Amino acid sequence: MSFNGIKLFKIFGIEVHLDYSWFVAFFLITFSLAEGFYPSMYPDLPKTYYYLISVISAVMLFVSVLLHELSHSLVAVRYSIPVKDIYLFIFGGVALFQDEAKTPSQEFKIAIAGPLMSFFLASIFFTIGYHYPKDDLFNGFLNYIFIVNFFLGAFNLIPAFPLDGGRIFRSLLWKKYGILKATEIASNVGKYFGITLIILGIFMIFTGNIINGIWLSFLGFFIKRASKEALISTQLNYILSRFRVDNIMRTMNPLNPDLTVLDFINFVKPNISTHLYPVLTQDGKILFLDIKDIQKLPYYQQEELTLKDVIKPIDKYVSPEEKLSQAYRYMIKEKLEEIPVRYKDIFLGILKASDIEHIINKHLGQENESTNSRRR
Repeated sequence: MSFNGIKLFKIFGIEVHLDYSWFVAFFLITFSLAEGFYPSMYPDLPKTYYYLISVISAVMLFVSVLLHELSHSLVAVRYSIPVKDIYLFIFGGVALFQDEAKTPSQEFKIAIAGPLMSFFLASIFFTIGYHYPKDDLFNGFLNYIFIVNFFLGAFNLIPAFPLDGGRIFRSLLWKKYGILKATEIASNVGKYFGITLIILGIFMIFTGNIINGIWLSFLGFFIKRASKEALISTQLNYILSRFRVDNIMRTMNPLNPDLTVLDFINFVKPNISTHLYPVLTQDGKILFLDIKDIQKLPYYQQEELTLKDVIKPIDKYVSPEEKLSQAYRYMIKEKLEEIPVRYKDIFLGILKASDIEHIINKHLGQENESTNSRRR
């Protein structure tokens, strides 16, 4: 699942981003609190007070979500699972793990960490609110943050993948069925839970509760989509984590920079099935010829130009010892069909997305044949 937003800061080596959809949620939450929740509990106060405490409440909601996701992340890092980013968005937050848990026990501990943090925060705000004067507006703020954290923890315990409860559910199934089958079962629960929310949201819209109905429907669509994408992500991680980049990269000898473009097209290109071609310059550097660049050239220029006239540097690359799953995610993120493989400053070869996808399709085909044979 892709997110776009603003980089806020880095904590424990994890980059925290604010997705643009967060601003929609921030506005809706602030408005609903200032116009409904706080005035109903503490009437006859200046409107400015309501909006000020509502803004603080909306910010604290997302601080709570950040702490929830950070709890997942720190437990994952403890088990050597890299976590690069946390995104805060309209429906809460998500920590982007670079790999899957290695065992059901790790999966359980990583998943449960978020709800435990939310319940811990709820208990703190409940305790403070219990002893704070009940007729003060700040007590309403304390109670709101208590409610938010309690329901954040409780909602995430629903056994619908990829919610935390779904991951806990998967960890319980993992030992018996294996990670792929366990993920498939948990993902189906997530899909049907999302569909249920969509139907409930549509029902609420037709019965007059339009705002909550729309919100619930969008949440249902998000969970349904996320459950499918999480299943695919798990399948990719499981299949590709057993390979390294150097297992499938294509080794290539650098080309002569004085070769004409036309000679390259006629004699070199038919024998090499890639889009990127390394070219060794006179000063010993490796630059790259992109087939898309020379396809734009008219015929007369193909005769006149040499490779050194059309080559360019490429600053995106992967390392040979990198897991194939990580390299593939990077290529998808950067929308790359091919990428150079480098060790320090030494060019080693080209990694093609189509070669990675061939491995995925082959493995999934074998899995389907195995499942069908068991059914027979």
